[in-house]
Amino acid sequence: MNDKNSRLITFIILSAIILFGYNMLFMPKPAANQPQETAAVSPATQASQNARAVQPAVSGTETTTALKTNTPSAIKPFEEKKFVIENTLARVSFSDRGAVAIGYELKKFTAGKENNEVLELIPNKASYSYLALNQAAGQDLTAIRWKYDGSLIGDNGSIITFSTPLSDGVTAVKKFILDADTYALTTEIIFKNSTSSPKSVKDMQLMWGPNIHLLPSEFQKNKDGMYAFNRVHYPLGRELKKVEIKANIKEDKITNVGVPDYIVIKDLYFMSSFKPAEKTTYKSALIKEYKGGFGFIAINLNDALIEPRSEVSSSFVSYIGPQEYKRLKEFGMERVVDLGWPRFLGLWMFYAMDFFHKLTKNYGVAILLLTLLVRLILWVPSQHSFKQMKDTQKKMTIIKPRIETLKKVYKNDSQKLNEETMKLYQEYKINPLGGCLPMLIQMPIFIALYQMLINMVELKGAYFALWLKDLSKPDPFFVLPIFMGVSMFFQQKMTSSATPVTDESAAMQQKIMLWGMPIFLTFLSFSWPSGLLLYWSMSNILGIAQQLMVNNSKTA
Repeated sequence: MNDKNSRLITFIILSAIILFGYNMLFMPKPAANQPQETAAVSPATQASQNARAVQPAVSGTETTTALKTNTPSAIKPFEEKKFVIENTLARVSFSDRGAVAIGYELKKFTAGKENNEVLELIPNKASYSYLALNQAAGQDLTAIRWKYDGSLIGDNGSIITFSTPLSDGVTAVKKFILDADTYALTTEIIFKNSTSSPKSVKDMQLMWGPNIHLLPSEFQKNKDGMYAFNRVHYPLGRELKKVEIKANIKEDKITNVGVPDYIVIKDLYFMSSFKPAEKTTYKSALIKEYKGGFGFIAINLNDALIEPRSEVSSSFVSYIGPQEYKRLKEFGMERVVDLGWPRFLGLWMFYAMDFFHKLTKNYGVAILLLTLLVRLILWVPSQHSFKQMKDTQKKMTIIKPRIETLKKVYKNDSQKLNEETMKLYQEYKINPLGGCLPMLIQMPIFIALYQMLINMVELKGAYFALWLKDLSKPDPFFVLPIFMGVSMFFQQKMTSSATPVTDESAAMQQKIMLWGMPIFLTFLSFSWPSGLLLYWSMSNILGIAQQLMVNNSKTA
């Protein structure tokens, strides 16, 4: 195989790696199928019982194997009561058993089922570990009935309060505050000392888990398929640390991550977090991982000395909902939203599409307008590239007789033929890969847009037109993938004539490129979000139109 063919094949391979390597390298793999959780004590519930066994806080940031402790006994059944607070966005259910959240429904999202039921972010209602408060020593606070102290529900938000006695005259109070028009739920923890002597409270822990939205056993059944996963994010200086919750760990483990500004557990679209409210400090944040892919985040509260007939309190804000960039920016957690790499490019595209959506009220139309904007930005370099390709076509016509002569002279020496052909190209300033330049120019923008679109929760359930009812999901009838492939073929065909060939082998390689790449990408794109295919199809059409303008220009 000659040098030019090797370079062409290398370019094709590198393009494929750039286009699709991101998923292979960075997108978490879905957990292996787990046994269905129908046993008396499901794996998720067992993991929750293990996680609630609070260990005395250990300083440092090292990862340690979880200490072996007596697993808390199964919660004895008693008739628990459910209480609900809500606002325009969320409906939160609490149980008086443990004063924990047992339901968190998002009113503006559906679970994607035929009955359009609202989306639930608490995947295991039997765990009693969501917003749970527990202590290293003493009784299991998640297994007892807490006293319901009342609730306030108004236009500006809702408040619900529970309390339970601890020991020696100390009472623990949990107050949950859900403000209006927000996904942020504040948990205020108060310890009251009703005695005449100081009291101490130690080794208290606030927890969320296991997981968010889906359990590992549900990953394979989820229509989002390869994007079903759970990860923990937390900031460390300028870096955002990411820990994937894996199902195949050999030992349960607890990781002390120090005192970050916040800690988040998330999947592709949704998240839950702990962020200390103003003037609240805490001892450390933990990541708890259990075999089977069950993950928890926890906050170790500061030990407190409570003066007689006094109280101490701490508050933590939990953003529990969709990863909407603008909402998260209000809480300083916008880095959690994965906008791809380079991030500044993905962020620019996000704001541009948000602007177009405000104008059109349709994300599909916004994507088309964004495509037009991108093409306008790339107009000058693309125009130069297309003109160069047309110039190459003219030069190839001129040197064709000399190439035919070289083929006859060096018909038995392919290496020498290559060398002389390349000298001829250099003499006439012909770029052998000129036909690839239009795709190469838009590659960084395509990659950034691809990553942004697959992570953009705003597209979940976003209707465009006709059969495209959810731009975050693949086209159910494969119309867009086929249209994208056909338009790509015609664009490739228009550029292939500008790619010089020296022999039959090179011509065959060019033919493979012409037919193979569109067919390959068409089948691959069957699983791509339809929003992404809208962009690519529109971009192909605009590219074809621009090249036709250049080809028909007499001054080009």
